[in-house]
Amino acid sequence: MRAIEAGLRFLVSQGVKYIFGVPAGSINALYDCLHELPELTSIVAKHESSSGYMAAAYTRITGIPSVCVGSSGPGATNLVTPAANAWREKLPVIFLTGAIPTTKFGKGGGQELNADPIFASVTKLSKTVTNPEDLPRVLAEAYNTAISGIPGPVHITIPINMQMTEIGEPEALTAVQTQPVQPSADEIEAAAAAIKKAGRRGALMLGHGSKEFKDTVRRFAELTGWHVATTPRGKGAFPENHPLALGVYGLASNDSAVDYLRGDNHDLLMIVGSALGESATSSWDERLVSGKQIIHIDHDKRELGKNFDTDYPVHGDIELAVWQLIDRLTAGVQEEQLEEISAAYREAAAALEAAGPGTEDWNTRAAIRQLNLLAPENARYYVDIGEFMTYSIQNLVIRESQEFDININFGGMGSGISGALGAQLAEPARPVISITGDGCFFMHGMEVLTAKEYNLPIVFVVINNARLGMVYHGHMMQYRRCLEDFSQQRTSIADVAKALGVRYAQAESLDELRPELAKDWFDQSKGPIVIEINVEGNEIPPMGERVKFLQGATY
Repeated sequence: MRAIEAGLRFLVSQGVKYIFGVPAGSINALYDCLHELPELTSIVAKHESSSGYMAAAYTRITGIPSVCVGSSGPGATNLVTPAANAWREKLPVIFLTGAIPTTKFGKGGGQELNADPIFASVTKLSKTVTNPEDLPRVLAEAYNTAISGIPGPVHITIPINMQMTEIGEPEALTAVQTQPVQPSADEIEAAAAAIKKAGRRGALMLGHGSKEFKDTVRRFAELTGWHVATTPRGKGAFPENHPLALGVYGLASNDSAVDYLRGDNHDLLMIVGSALGESATSSWDERLVSGKQIIHIDHDKRELGKNFDTDYPVHGDIELAVWQLIDRLTAGVQEEQLEEISAAYREAAAALEAAGPGTEDWNTRAAIRQLNLLAPENARYYVDIGEFMTYSIQNLVIRESQEFDININFGGMGSGISGALGAQLAEPARPVISITGDGCFFMHGMEVLTAKEYNLPIVFVVINNARLGMVYHGHMMQYRRCLEDFSQQRTSIADVAKALGVRYAQAESLDELRPELAKDWFDQSKGPIVIEINVEGNEIPPMGERVKFLQGATY
């Protein structure tokens, strides 16, 4: 058995299902052995960076580690950005890169690169295999490292001769068994006492780490009656049509969240699963925490107290921690009573929904709002990076069965296009809507062809304003001028889709975003579709806090 096959067989035994990447000479043995591994599906992207975002999205949603492969040299360096994204997102993605034969190291081989130190700062492990018999063990080490403790990406360089060498039957390999970190009883008791003392004068702020436990945090909110805001990455952790929902705090905030969290309606703020970085806190604005006591719950101890002083830190598995708090608050309360509380809130949410949309002029915000009305009840939005993301954060109302994803911490332009493919593979039955822009499309738009090739029924919504909108408006707000080439002559994205043989539609008015048209867009039997939305984009997007931060930055 070839060394690479033995290593991949271990990963398959742990539930790994996909290899994302772009084939090349230095990894051809890896791709060849997939013929013997039908359990492992290859997803061939159009760019290595795209494949990294696909892998990260798949892993984020399923919790299953994925493998992302790049060639030696430029194939490897193209994976550094998505590796850094996985590092920031704490995702166990296994990055494998090829290399020239070990016998030719240092002799000037084509695309020779010592990739290990390049990846070292953005992975939990980065090393080169130099003995073929070690390769299966090293891949097991990489897998175990990726999932252990605080999850994160790993990187292994596998020279082509290491992949190809026959090693016979490999040694038996084992995977670590991870267990959730039990919160400290003392920390739980202290937080529970503070919650009881606060009564109704508390508030919740949910980060990305709380999104896997939506039912749990909802029960806590309904039990306490506390109002709930989310960070931009936490958007979707709590249904935004719920009577207790405040919307988003941070970048592209909703006024309701800002007014409440900076107001005097609560004495205690409980933060769940957020690192409290720039985008989550309106550039670390102290008004979020001023005059409040703080409970901060996170599975990563390093995040507690890092940006704001915390009165009641709780380190451990987030769902366990919140459930233990619920248990202390509901001692003696019958389950039927709790269900009556939830039912009352559901009725109130239905009444809010009945209000219906208003009318407005045609622009990016209007298009996003209309798209929100057309989206299926179980849709997943995968939002890219650009001006349109601020409108999406602020104006999409994520309902109970919907999901919202955005790589706001380190995602590059186009990550929302690529990530949508990983999301669709993770949950094939859930409709996926990628909201992106023309600038993002020019970077990673060819992945719509990948979606066609794998028959992934993604709705790619491209906001086309013929400029790098966020950059343009940022410069105008900060400097009152910008270079002319931040804008360009409008290119028809629909014509590009047509040339690729991908379904397409165009909209230049709200009338062209009618519900009867959208029904066909979400027909999952018809494969992907590109919806080009042409707007002028002259309105200033809700990104003021970001610009204020840059204006005040000290370099």
